Amino acid sequence: MRGATDQYLDLPRPPRSTGKRLVVTLSVLAVLAWAFLGTQFNPAELVAGLPKMADMAKQSWPPDWGRLFDPADYHLPEELTWQQTLLPGPLTQDQQDIRDAWWSNTWPQTILGGTIQTIQMAIAGTALAALFSFPLGFLAARNTSPHPSVYFGVKVVVNVLRSIPDFAVGLVLISAIGLGPFTGVSALAFATTTVLVKLFSEAIENIDQGVVEAIQATGANRFQVYSFAVVPQVMADFISFVIYRFEANIRAATVLGLIGAGGIGLLMNADFRTFQYQQAAVSVLVLIVLVLIVDFASARLRRMVQ
Repeated sequence: MRGATDQYLDLPRPPRSTGKRLVVTLSVLAVLAWAFLGTQFNPAELVAGLPKMADMAKQSWPPDWGRLFDPADYHLPEELTWQQTLLPGPLTQDQQDIRDAWWSNTWPQTILGGTIQTIQMAIAGTALAALFSFPLGFLAARNTSPHPSVYFGVKVVVNVLRSIPDFAVGLVLISAIGLGPFTGVSALAFATTTVLVKLFSEAIENIDQGVVEAIQATGANRFQVYSFAVVPQVMADFISFVIYRFEANIRAATVLGLIGAGGIGLLMNADFRTFQYQQAAVSVLVLIVLVLIVDFASARLRRMVQ
């Protein structure tokens, strides 16, 4: 004999409203039309511009690999030996000034130096963001925030700050502290912190509360509950979020370089502005290889922590 549940499953489902589906479809099409018209979308202009794009590509080929491999571009200071320039050791004040100037000014102007500086910016900005977002994530989570006012306050501030693009933050910081990679690191740390706080707080809100209640039943204080019930459940997610943001920050650091925040983006911008397309092509190809390597390595790391 079949139960009531089986009989319920055999009941025909009510037909969906055709009129409602039609209204939704027309609304979506209307929004899409509004968006394309508002952005002056015109494929004909793109087709008309293809010869110019082809001409630019022709001028960029072959890439000027000498910019990457020519030893003359990596010349060391004449006043110092290569050991004094590249290795730590005791130096006079004048020698130290020369060494610092080479590392700060000459080395970043090379393709290899600009690429490494881009990686350094992404690492430093992501690390600072992880440091700040970890405690803020607990304050922005409903189930771990010490008080509702703290929860809503942190949530509102983070949401407002997250609406500011890192490019705009970089421009503001340039006016305050000037050009250079420090500006790029600060902008990346600011933007990444707001994103990580949102992701981390949502992960905390989705934890298994049964584990928390079990730890609380032992008489554990708030810090112990966080340490033994919350953190073990979200740490893998948090590490995965940080690695993902590091991937994004490699690209963001390049964009910030276009406004003078250092890295390979600064070299790329200078080459395009001076119509040195063959040199710019080298920067683009190096950046593509860098992004592919970082994506592959970060994917492996995420699989390891999950």
